[in-house]
Amino acid sequence: MAFEKFDEPEDPAFLKIHKKYVPFLLKAIEAIRKNPWAERYDLNKVHVSMREDRYQGRDCIVVRFYAAELDEHNWMEVTPDDIGGAHVYMDAAGRAVLHIAIER
Repeated sequence: MAFEKFDEPEDPAFLKIHKKYVPFLLKAIEAIRKNPWAERYDLNKVHVSMREDRYQGRDCIVVRFYAAELDEHNWMEVTPDDIGGAHVYMDAAGRAVLHIAIER
C-alpha cells in the first residue's frame, strides 16, 4: 500500500504548518510588529500566506500579511490601503530578514 491512513482525531486540525516553516512565521511576525505598518493594522486580525520565492537572486521565504482578503468579488473595489499588504522576505537558509515591502 502506497499510503498509510492514519485515524483522524474527532476534531482534526483546520491548519497545519510544517515545522520547517514555523521559525519563518515567528520571525516575520516579530519583524512586522516593529514596522510602522503594525500601527495601522491589527496583526491579530490579518490573513497570512507563505511561499517560497526569490529576492535579489537568493532563495527566500516570503510571509505576507493582509488586512483584507483580495478575491474575485472585491478585486475591482479595494485599494492597496484596504488590503494593507505587508511582505516579509527572509533568507531561506539563515532566516535573516532581507526586505519588508509595504503596499501603498
